[in-house]
Parts: sequence; structure tokens; C-alpha cells
Amino acid sequence: MRKILLGTTAVVGAALLTPAVASAQEAPTVRLGGYFQAYYGNTQQTGMSATNVSMNNIGTDASSAAGNTQQSARLGKNDFSSDAEVHVFINGKAANGLSYGAVIEMAFNQQEGTDRPGGRRTTNEKTTGYIDEFYAFISSPTLGQIRFGDEDGPMGGLMNAGYVTNFGSGGVYGYWENFTVRPNRTTTSPGALGDNTKVIYLSPQVFGFDLGVSYAPNEGSGEDTGCINGFASVMCDRAYALTNNTGSYAFREGAARGRLNELQAMLRWRGNIAGVGIAASIGTLQSGVTRNIDLAGNIQKNLRSPQIYQAGLQATYLGFTLGVNYTRANTTLFYIPTPRGGKDMEQWFVGGSYTMGPITIGSNAFWGSYGQLAGTPVTNAAGQLIGPDPTGQRSNRRWGVSVGANYRLAPGMDILAEWTHHETKTPGSSQQGLGACGPTQVNNCADRARASIFLTGVRLAF
Repeated sequence: MRKILLGTTAVVGAALLTPAVASAQEAPTVRLGGYFQAYYGNTQQTGMSATNVSMNNIGTDASSAAGNTQQSARLGKNDFSSDAEVHVFINGKAANGLSYGAVIEMAFNQQEGTDRPGGRRTTNEKTTGYIDEFYAFISSPTLGQIRFGDEDGPMGGLMNAGYVTNFGSGGVYGYWENFTVRPNRTTTSPGALGDNTKVIYLSPQVFGFDLGVSYAPNEGSGEDTGCINGFASVMCDRAYALTNNTGSYAFREGAARGRLNELQAMLRWRGNIAGVGIAASIGTLQSGVTRNIDLAGNIQKNLRSPQIYQAGLQATYLGFTLGVNYTRANTTLFYIPTPRGGKDMEQWFVGGSYTMGPITIGSNAFWGSYGQLAGTPVTNAAGQLIGPDPTGQRSNRRWGVSVGANYRLAPGMDILAEWTHHETKTPGSSQQGLGACGPTQVNNCADRARASIFLTGVRLAF
């Protein structure tokens, strides 16, 4: 969501088409930037008192013959949380006036939990480092900008209008998620489209309009092939057919998440009408989708090709900013492809803020419906996956609201406070991740989960 807050006018372009101009050449320079944030959080979350459930080998030792035991846990309300990223900015300028460079963002939150699978020296910490985004760019003030690498797309955070998140830590798209336990956390924000490796073109602004387009062959990111074996597997970036393909490989970048030949396009207008600053955007994502392959090697299409549409509008006047955004898609939450016959996704966002000197206060909210496949997929006589079980269709509904404020204590340093409430509901399905509700499900089964989070702390951008 940081990209939505900091998205700027696209004024960069194609090298081969740029006319030569007299300009001083500049060798590449390197600058470090990034941010650090630390918060206190008080969280009240329902349905997270697990009793005698399997916990994925956590808490077991060599004496456990089965390698897994039934465990119980309770959660307290208070916690501290911290996060940081270090960004490397490389910028240069050619003699013909072209600007060029690269951006490398290093993050330190690869895992949600600390993993201790074996002996006391075998530990994977929450703060394990990794590369978040990195891309190269070439730019011209007259032709626009080209980026190539792992980065958000025009519709994935670079050019969206209507998202007012400039208060607190971002409101419903802010830091509150880091204090909650799944499944009642991750929201379907523009950034959820991911940083898959792509080529992006961002046009210059002409009469208030600018255009952005991007293309990615699949949802893979980073180096190598993404394959976890020495042969083709479901995690390979280039995998286009998967056994038991239900769109479920959608929870980590680098996995075969479903979208193929992805095209994003966004048109935006920004200007001033009677002293009111206006920004409006409309865009779409169109892509192919991975197919299903049965044990006999037969391949058929069983998922819908993702089609996402979005429009946003915001206005700013005398320190006030108001915004609204609407998204509709034939995908489900997190933009996961859905089987044929699945329900569509629909989501609204509204927000507003007021800035007076060093103080910004604001509020935002979202609500949406996301079709999910909760039942067993249907197969034909040949074992081919042909669609969802009609009795397994569920409409997952989520909504959240947030209010917050921040005070600019010094350049780059904010003190902030924020309260967020989030709910998710899927009738007939457990929201505690313990299976479907039914006669055999007696342990913490509830189809609605709630979380309320108050956080306060500091954020430093440098």
C-alpha cells in the first residue's frame, strides 16, 4: 500500500525512441533509503482459543513417535511489533538526456512465525531477510518510463485513485494485520496482485491524462525457475497445467498461482477544477489461467481466466481528501482464480482525511463479497476436474473500518495512533481454520471471526 501513497506522475520512457539532446552526463549514484516502524498493539480477536488440535509438528520432540501431537493454546491481548526495510536507489543520466537506474528493496519479515522444527540450533526467525521488489528503469521526460523487474503494476498500486491511506499506518490497509492471526487478517488490496516479474510502461502526463500498462508471462518472481524439484512441478514459474488445479496455489509469490500472460492497464486523469484537486482512474487486469491435468495426462481448462475491473475517484480541497474505489472481478479474495460456476468478487472502499500542519487525521473502510469453493470439486468418469461442487459454494464476506491520526514530530518521523475493526464471515465454514462446520466439527467452529486492534507507535522514513 506504500506504493499507493507514494505513486507519482509517470514521466519516463523508451531509450531507443528518445531524440538526442544536449545534456550533462552523470555517472550512476547510489543512495540508501527505507523506513523503520515500531508499535504497541492491543488485539481482541475471536475464535483463537485452540484446544486439542494438530499444530504442524510444533511442540513435539524426538520422543513423539508420530512426530505430531494434539496441542492447546490461548492468546493474550498485548504485544510489541517492529518492521524495517532498506531501499537502494541507483540513478544515472546519459549524455542524450535519458535517465536510468534501479531500485532494490530489502525487507526483513519473510515469515509470520519463528520456526523451530528440530534441535535448538535449527531456527528460522521471523526477521529473515529477503528481496521485496527490485527493478531497473529507463526514462525520458517526453516519452515516459519503462521498468523491468519485480514491481507492482499500474493497477496493482502504481496508479490507483480513491484509496485514502495517508493517516495512521494506512487504516484498513495498514499495520493492524501484523497483530492478528489468520484467517482474520489479510485484505484484498491492490498490492495483493503481487510483484511478479513484469515489464511496465508509464506514459507522461498529457492534458492531465497518463496511461500505464504492464505484461507478465506468469506470477513467478525473482531468479531461477521456481521449481522445487529437478523436474516440472506445481511451483515452477512456467507451469501451465497442474494436477487437481483449484486455484489454491495463490498464497506465496514464486508459486504457480494461476494467472498466465497477465496484462494490466490503467488510465488516470489528474487536475484542478475550481480549486479542487481531482484524481480519477479506471483500469483492468486480463489474463489467461493455469489448466488442470489428470493422471492420464489429459489437459483441460477448469478455472476462469481472471478478469478484474476497477474505478476510483478522489478529491482534495483545503486539506481535506475524500476518495472512493470500486472493484469487480471473476476471482475470489486475493485475486485467486476460481472454478467455472464460481461467484464473482465485488469490493468497495471509501476514505477521508484532513491535514492541518503537522497533524493528519482520517478514516477509511472497505466491504466486499468473495466467492469461495468450500466443497469438494467435481470430477468426471475419467477423473478430470470439471468444476466446483454446487453444494460447496460459499460467499465469503469481509469488511473493515479504521480511524487514526499521526503527528509529524520531525522530518520523516511520525508518532501515530490507530484503531481498526475487521470481520470475515463464510456461512457453513469455520473461520478458525479447523475445517468445515458440521456434526463432526465440535471444536471452536464459528462461521464469523472478528478482530479489533488498537496500535500506537513511531514510524521513521529515510
